[in-house]
Amino acid sequence: MPIPSRRLYRNFLMVALLLLAWSGGARAQEAKDAGPKPADTGDAGPGDAATTPAEDQDISAAISGDQQATRDKEGPPSISNAIRENVTPTAARFIPDISFILDAAFGWFIGEDHIRQDGHALDENGFKLQGLEMAVSGAVDPYFRYDMAFSIADLDIEEAYITTLSLPLNLQVRAGRLLAQFGRQNPQHLHTWNYVDPPLSHTRFMSDEHYGGVGGEISDLLPLPWYVLVLGQLFDTKSETGFESSSFGTVDETKSKSLDGMEDFAYVARVENFFDLGADWSLDWGLSGSWGQSPYLPDGRVGLYGTDVYFKWRPISSGDDALAVAITLEYLIRKSEAPMGDVMDDGGYAQLDVQFVRQWMAGLRGDYGDIFDGATPDPKAMPNRQWRGSASGTYLPTHFSKIRLQYDVGQEEAHDLYHAIFLQLEVGIGEHMAHKF
Repeated sequence: MPIPSRRLYRNFLMVALLLLAWSGGARAQEAKDAGPKPADTGDAGPGDAATTPAEDQDISAAISGDQQATRDKEGPPSISNAIRENVTPTAARFIPDISFILDAAFGWFIGEDHIRQDGHALDENGFKLQGLEMAVSGAVDPYFRYDMAFSIADLDIEEAYITTLSLPLNLQVRAGRLLAQFGRQNPQHLHTWNYVDPPLSHTRFMSDEHYGGVGGEISDLLPLPWYVLVLGQLFDTKSETGFESSSFGTVDETKSKSLDGMEDFAYVARVENFFDLGADWSLDWGLSGSWGQSPYLPDGRVGLYGTDVYFKWRPISSGDDALAVAITLEYLIRKSEAPMGDVMDDGGYAQLDVQFVRQWMAGLRGDYGDIFDGATPDPKAMPNRQWRGSASGTYLPTHFSKIRLQYDVGQEEAHDLYHAIFLQLEVGIGEHMAHKF
């Protein structure tokens, strides 16, 4: 991990001071306690406006399980509620939801030629602090809400954006530092993963952590008989804005080395469909595309395309909301302009996850990446054929903690087969979204 710069330390201190100021401002509001009460904006978390009906059912089931668990034992403390209980109801509305989530893991590899992914993944024998995240969110008024995810481990802002709440025609706009809504894996934070490491295709096509940056997004929930969300994003690719991508270059890699045209932005488009196949069956199908500058050829272009399927069975109709089976399939293909000619590569993964009871989950995943036309311009960023198989078992004492054991076996072209085993612990305090299955 690189040594954090002074600028990053200043960013962290600024966030801490803002939180203290916000808390103090809420207490000062007690003295006023005047003016019309803001309309109820709900307590949705990041991206909730775009959740599918299936995810809404999962969240309800998870909340129901937590309520049952609290009958037997007290849950972890709520940071925000502790403050809200000491101020007036009017002032309490200005207290943001705050949570901290820690992920730590131990890994051991058998074989020196194992695949390395950087980011949150473990690449060497021993311990690693995969993430320590602070999330802050809340409603500004009936028209806007704010969400922020800050990585304390890396002193980096993962997300920080404003979301509109009251636009007509089911429209919604987000602006700030965003994650690209490409496929299923990239928008997920570490604590929502079902495995210790991300798929190989994620590192190859998205980023070692997340594809995203500073930009804007507009989405629309179409008035059709089934759930259809259409979404478009635009990202600034200047290096100083913190743009991150494994597929697209920054403006520093163009001929002019400056953002002087619309072709210098990175674009993302997505269409997501949800099909209700009955009381216990559901299907999500998404199509994604992204376009931008080539990191290998000045003013060259890259086109990235993907499709993903999420098929789930959960016998809610029989009253058993603890049992669930889910199949995830994701495939990506990319065409990159490079000095030696166009290069085309693809990759993807198939994943089976089973929740036997509320506290136990198991999963199997197979993933790969390969070049099928042209020669790699960068063996590290665009390696030749890779494959890997993973098996995981997860114990969740509550929705605020989990313990995971995982086994990997994989190989990269011209390298030896390797094996790996991981043990991961996650704990969280404060408000959080229920884990979606």
